[in-house]
Amino acid sequence: MISQNDIEYLQDMVEREQMTADEANVEKVLTQRVLIVKSLPKTVRAALNAAVRDGKLRHKRKEGRKPEVYYHPNFEYLANAERKRVERETLVALIGVIVPPEGEEEN
Repeated sequence: MISQNDIEYLQDMVEREQMTADEANVEKVLTQRVLIVKSLPKTVRAALNAAVRDGKLRHKRKEGRKPEVYYHPNFEYLANAERKRVERETLVALIGVIVPPEGEEEN
């Protein structure tokens, strides 16, 4: 998770034109180490994909219930753990919909 100070720093750098918005998005991922993707604006995705091509970031595509993720190259283990956590939460939610909690009977 990225701190409020880090967000404000990146916003300030963009406002002072010392960093582009694309660079700020890449720095945000590097700072927070892992970005789980549900949806991204086209421009942000393009900037992150360019950073992957340049070797600044890494990327894993969505696999089954594991989400898409961009991550800092030194923190693949965190990316794997986050993907597994999200997959587990998704499965638990699906099971909760299919199987009613114990003690509750269907009408």
